[in-house]
Amino acid sequence: LLLLLLLVICFTFGNGLHLEVLNTRSESKLLPKHTHLVRQKRAWITAPVALREGEDLSRKNPIAKIHSDLAEERGVKITYKYTGTGITEPPFGVFVFNKDTGDLNVTSILDREETPFFLLTGYAMDSRGNNLEKPLELRIKVLDINDNEPVFTEEVFVGSIEELSAAHTLVMKITATDADEPNTMNSKISYRIVSQEPAYPPVFYLNKDTGEIYTTSITLDREEHSSYSLTVEARDGDGQITDKPVHQAQVQIRILDVNDNIPVVANDAVTCFYDKLTHT
Repeated sequence: LLLLLLLVICFTFGNGLHLEVLNTRSESKLLPKHTHLVRQKRAWITAPVALREGEDLSRKNPIAKIHSDLAEERGVKITYKYTGTGITEPPFGVFVFNKDTGDLNVTSILDREETPFFLLTGYAMDSRGNNLEKPLELRIKVLDINDNEPVFTEEVFVGSIEELSAAHTLVMKITATDADEPNTMNSKISYRIVSQEPAYPPVFYLNKDTGEIYTTSITLDREEHSSYSLTVEARDGDGQITDKPVHQAQVQIRILDVNDNIPVVANDAVTCFYDKLTHT
């Protein structure tokens, strides 16, 4: 099957203004399942157009087309126009249209992190600029690709924990962000401890999904080590190795003292002197 089989969805507004939304089959699968046309008063509504970011989309042009039946019914000359984001509102120059045919073309590579969707309005006008049809709305959703890597919110995270704390005690939490679409695999982050100083024994473990750092079963003793330094990293997805840059951060953990040592007399024998005159 050809990759560029087109899904054609027709909008009908007012007395005959139609909008054809042209999509590739692969993108149409990403639209909501309820893509059937639903009658709502005198208008037809359906799912938005979906265009993928980071790609040359010129081969998919025209991505939409508006047409009025009045051109055939009355034999009048109709001029078509689109307004909205990407045309008359920033970012400018993303779309261009043919005023005679109603074709809408995309001319730029889209960036979802900059503009996650576009809202356009289509018009059919006579030679004087009067609307011949009720204007119709076209929503264009920008599909996300995994083009951003996780970045830590701090270069150095600082925390503390009491010595002798029980195993699996929460010490602190580190955080990173990913600019890709939230709550998808593209923005999922996996954390990992790269190294610990002093290196042995390993006294902390890091939850790869939450960024929470816990104590292990190794007892912390401030008199032995008063602090630890961890190097941590954040990777895309489930932590698989990719060609993307991997960001690292430092974690400084201070071990807090508790009263776990009893006083000890330095010498076994103690000599005391008593002055009878001063009674001291």
